[in-house]
Amino acid sequence: MEMTPLKRSDKLAAALLFLLVTAVTLVAAPSQGIHRDEAYYMDAGEQYITYWERVLTGQEKRPFSDGTIRRYWSYNSEHPPLMKLVYGLSWRLLHKCDCARDKGWHPAGARLESGRHVTLPLFSESTAFRLPTMATLGLLAAIVYLFFIQLLGELPWARVGALAAALLTAAQPRAFFHAQTASFDLPAAFFWVASTYAYFRAVHSRKLGSALALGAVYGLFLATKLQSFFLPIALGAHWLWLGLRARRQGARWPSPAPLISMATVGPLVLVGLWPWLWHQAPSRLAEYLRFHWTHVHYNFEYLGRNFNTPPYPWHEPLGMLITTAPVMLLVLALAGILLLAFRKATPRVGARSLLLLSGLLPISLFFRGDVPIFGETKHWLATMAFLAIAAGVAVARLSLRLVEECRVGRRGRAFLLGALVVVVTAPSVVETVRSHPHGLSHYNALAGGAPGGADLGMNRQFWGYSIVGLLPWFNTHLPEAARLYLHDWNHDAYEIYLREGRLRSDILDAGMEDPGVRSSDAALVIHEKHFNKYEYMIWNAFGHLQPAEVLTLDGVPLVTVYKRQPPRSP
Repeated sequence: MEMTPLKRSDKLAAALLFLLVTAVTLVAAPSQGIHRDEAYYMDAGEQYITYWERVLTGQEKRPFSDGTIRRYWSYNSEHPPLMKLVYGLSWRLLHKCDCARDKGWHPAGARLESGRHVTLPLFSESTAFRLPTMATLGLLAAIVYLFFIQLLGELPWARVGALAAALLTAAQPRAFFHAQTASFDLPAAFFWVASTYAYFRAVHSRKLGSALALGAVYGLFLATKLQSFFLPIALGAHWLWLGLRARRQGARWPSPAPLISMATVGPLVLVGLWPWLWHQAPSRLAEYLRFHWTHVHYNFEYLGRNFNTPPYPWHEPLGMLITTAPVMLLVLALAGILLLAFRKATPRVGARSLLLLSGLLPISLFFRGDVPIFGETKHWLATMAFLAIAAGVAVARLSLRLVEECRVGRRGRAFLLGALVVVVTAPSVVETVRSHPHGLSHYNALAGGAPGGADLGMNRQFWGYSIVGLLPWFNTHLPEAARLYLHDWNHDAYEIYLREGRLRSDILDAGMEDPGVRSSDAALVIHEKHFNKYEYMIWNAFGHLQPAEVLTLDGVPLVTVYKRQPPRSP
């Protein structure tokens, strides 16, 4: 495979894309609700960074003993540590930092008070935890831009296609949702694409440094999420294809150094970042794998049916893709795939097979019908980045035709191509803006929007995050010391809202299930098909059916609130 060299302007464009996408995500994040799993990862991040802080300051007498490791690292050990550790570090530096008082230096946000240094938090608690994932979406857009140029740079107007691909990667309602959460799905997608890019560079350069860089990036992927175990299947198959092709042509096989580095450096990075594996590594690694191999199957609604055990419809991933991805992305990606199917579209050896193998594998794992589908699109967000790359191929071809048909000067050509990028990305941006902050309730125009998705019987939401839209209503309308039944609203998330002052401190958690409903002054139900029983439970306990407030997206109910005494009729 050949590789188009990067220009200084390419690196600058990638840096600007990173800053733009990260900034936009940061601006949008405060209105994004805290979901159930996210609260646990925040707790874990706080524990992990506390461990390293105490180790580095000498406060732990036996810092590397199994007992000390267990105390800090046993919590949430079913998931690798990297992102939780980064979340904890971000929280410590940007929200909870008291470095100026303890160490005598002044980070941004510090102020002088009563002769001693204290700090003002730069961000709220939840935003500080989430900032690394926001940056990850910016990094993903930047890496897609660079990957496109180096892999497909021989296409005419490749940089226009690369820009469109980067923007279409970021402007996806569900990807944008996950980028505002302290969880692992968007980072896993980034590391899948970044590892594929690093592999491409390593195979091309044949330099030991590139192979070692691939091993390091893949190690970070191993330390992020379980999907990392499947990437070597795609890259190994591609390396084998390159070797067989070279053998038929009498050329030498590609160097095995990239794959050897993934198999050696990668695990070393994982173990180095995960103290949990420093003792009893075989049994703890087996426990980690067994947890996911036997993972519980949560409820998921698809085409009007609630699934919580396999077998699942093989077409569920395709159905979710077709009904949730921005329509413009789908159309352009299909056109790009057709263009790539013809050799003349990209003469670069191995480009198409690499895109196919690495892009198809994340979603194809769910065609089996027995892999848990409760996360809908979040488990194969990496596939969406490769679809954006395919869409960029179509945009590059459109750019060529536009330049050929409109014979204008250099400035006019720049205006036309800029307008083309705006036209092909604006619909996706509009869909993303319109769905925010309820990205998991979004359905595209093919499905008929959120109302069409509800009519089709598609999953309405999960994780209990949408409650954030009702916080102002709770603060205004609930009586003093009200007991509120939280339903699927995570208690840890509830406590974060209390600490951040977004929820009145006198509003109490009434407890779980029927006892919580019966002891509550107000109760909510988060609408998913398998949660219908809770609404009946509330009606029975409160003695009426009249909602006090309903949170909707385009008229589709997401959360309904009931008060013990029904509102008076006007």
